[in-house]
Amino acid sequence: MSEVWLLITVLTLGLLQFLDTGLYSYVAYNLNVGGIYLGVMSALWSFTYILANYLLSELADLGRNKLLIIMTTISLSVIYILFIDINDFNSLLMYSLHALAVASINLALSVTILEIYDYFSWGRVNMLSRVLSNVFRGITFLLVALSIIDLSFIIASLIIISITSTLLIPSIGLNIERKLYKMGRDLSLVSRYMKASTALLYIHRPKEALEVFESVWSSDRLKPWKILISTFSYVVFSDIIFVILPLILKNSLSLNTLMFSWGIALLVTGITSIPVISIMSSLEGRTNIKLIILLILLRGLTLILLLPLVSDALTLTLYLLTVVFISTLADSLIYNKFVEVSAGYSTSKYFIVRELGSIIGSLISGFIFVFIPTAIPIISLIFVGISIISLMI
Repeated sequence: MSEVWLLITVLTLGLLQFLDTGLYSYVAYNLNVGGIYLGVMSALWSFTYILANYLLSELADLGRNKLLIIMTTISLSVIYILFIDINDFNSLLMYSLHALAVASINLALSVTILEIYDYFSWGRVNMLSRVLSNVFRGITFLLVALSIIDLSFIIASLIIISITSTLLIPSIGLNIERKLYKMGRDLSLVSRYMKASTALLYIHRPKEALEVFESVWSSDRLKPWKILISTFSYVVFSDIIFVILPLILKNSLSLNTLMFSWGIALLVTGITSIPVISIMSSLEGRTNIKLIILLILLRGLTLILLLPLVSDALTLTLYLLTVVFISTLADSLIYNKFVEVSAGYSTSKYFIVRELGSIIGSLISGFIFVFIPTAIPIISLIFVGISIISLMI
């Protein structure tokens, strides 16, 4: 089957993800706003995204992928009109509509991947999609930084590309693949119950009984709610830093420098992630939870401890490159793990929890930056710890 639909849809998502940072940074640099405004703006985006996921999740589970992308196109059309005369009010409305567009395309892409591909390919295709979206974002950042294209051109192009995606994306009907995966997972669970019951044969030797039980049962104790708590905390500590990043850099680096650094970081990450993802995809077995924990720890430490070292374009690029590379792997593995334990259903819950974390992180960031900025590293590290511990209990 032709994969052109996947490429075009991921291109749509990648450009929308660029607009997330692009529009946000544009407002921070060009409008007279402060930390609290940006915190509220980011929180409003997350609130809209949560509401959209809640209202549109049924459409996704029913396989209405084309309708979801049409909603993305409509949102982009209104954004284009608002951007012509951008101000403090318009930017809030525009950014909220952007959240609706991202929610719609995310759900459409996710449910199509889960139904078009067999469940053995879910992880590989999802990770490949993330890598390609980073490549598209990176190229777009560079083109904007070099003044080859501007935000108006990107929004207009997105309208056309999203229409093309609607036409090319395959229609999906019955949720066969996810049901087959869920059936297989449930049968595996019954099998583990039966194997674990063999521990009763050693009931007169408690130590051996415990060893037999744990060898069978402890291999897959992770529950969806644990992943969701970890994801929530993961996003909180990330947004605490990223919400105020433009304000921290505003006085020392230009907007074009910020765009250029983002572009290099995303483009290099997209290319270098491919062999890493290939290795991960070739490994047998399910997503390694220990690797996820390690990546969360590394992302938290690099995000928080390396920020004070940023002083020019080179250090900013190296900082973003390190953070984005680790984030690409961590985000992919966390999402893949959630899909594993939830059998691919209710992916909207994952996106909703992410944005709940973004709301809290954005509000914490905005207010702390204004009143007690020295507390930002400590609070961020606390949420790093919560994210890790929730996967270990």
